[in-house]
Amino acid sequence: MAIAERILLIVNRSAGIGHGDAVVGRLRAMLVKLLGEQGTLQVEVVADHSAARASANEFLKASDAPAVVIVGGGSGTLRAVIEGLCEGRVAGELPGRERVRVGALRMGSGNPLARQFGIPQDPEAGLGGVIENLRAGRTAPCCVLRCEVGMPNGRCEVHYAATMGGFGQFGRTPGDLVRLHRLLPAPRAVAARLLGIERLNNVEYVLAVLFRAASCALLGGSATEVVEVRADDRKEVLPLLAGVVMNFPFKELPIDPGVRVEDEALSLHLVPYTGRLSTLLLVLAPRRLLRGALQIRIEGRDRVEIRLLDRNTAEFFLDEDPMTFHGRVSLQVAGSLAFVPGSEYRSRAGSGVLA
Repeated sequence: MAIAERILLIVNRSAGIGHGDAVVGRLRAMLVKLLGEQGTLQVEVVADHSAARASANEFLKASDAPAVVIVGGGSGTLRAVIEGLCEGRVAGELPGRERVRVGALRMGSGNPLARQFGIPQDPEAGLGGVIENLRAGRTAPCCVLRCEVGMPNGRCEVHYAATMGGFGQFGRTPGDLVRLHRLLPAPRAVAARLLGIERLNNVEYVLAVLFRAASCALLGGSATEVVEVRADDRKEVLPLLAGVVMNFPFKELPIDPGVRVEDEALSLHLVPYTGRLSTLLLVLAPRRLLRGALQIRIEGRDRVEIRLLDRNTAEFFLDEDPMTFHGRVSLQVAGSLAFVPGSEYRSRAGSGVLA
């Protein structure tokens, strides 16, 4: 029996510190050997997230045959592919395991979801583990976040994510880093080669949070947005210092969300601004600050909406991609996609992993 009738390998050549034809050729050769004459392989090398999204969407629409999509890139590339696979679907109706399985390689600067699924850092070693689990028929469910983003015309755009979303001062950090990278591309490339791209990414986020905390301490409450949070019959108003919605724990964040990537559940934490001291605690004692956070578990048909009360727009991010919402943004569970884990993945009891 064929491992898959159709396989798509998408590599973002601009992810991380860039990827040339040589690495793509080696990955292609590994997949050709896997498939033999049993299926068809399509390889797409893209330059940005929009091209990755379009490739995944077109590939899935081209045939009803069972498919595998393997993504070489970082969090943004993977999120773009997930959007392409989920486009046009309502919550709870994502394509099932019999329709498409997804694998991810750590070829970007931020790869937390790939790490969560046990993918080694080397792309060829990572693909080797994915191939082994494809042969064994192993998959694990990955919860997907559905986010409706308010637009200037009053309508909403739907986006998807599988790692986290950030709000308030934390939500502005990816945008700050994108602007910094545009100003200093050469020094960043040198630092990435010296430190390693994933380690550099973590350092950059720490520095970005420090910068945001310092700016907020100087500007005071004018730097924070006042929001209304609606969840079922619950309604709360707070000046928002920082917020995060999480799919699984991050060792870099001092939060136990109480959810894992295999659960169809999300954990939302919104930290109120209570004065300039709270901006310092954001860096110096975040656990203490989190004791006063508004915490909401999102699962099933739950839907949480965040509305702006004192301004029209605010920056936020999904899986490290900076975005802007106008008026409101809502969060809910979209469902799960079937992920093919890597060689270092260790399943949890009751996680739904297929042996």
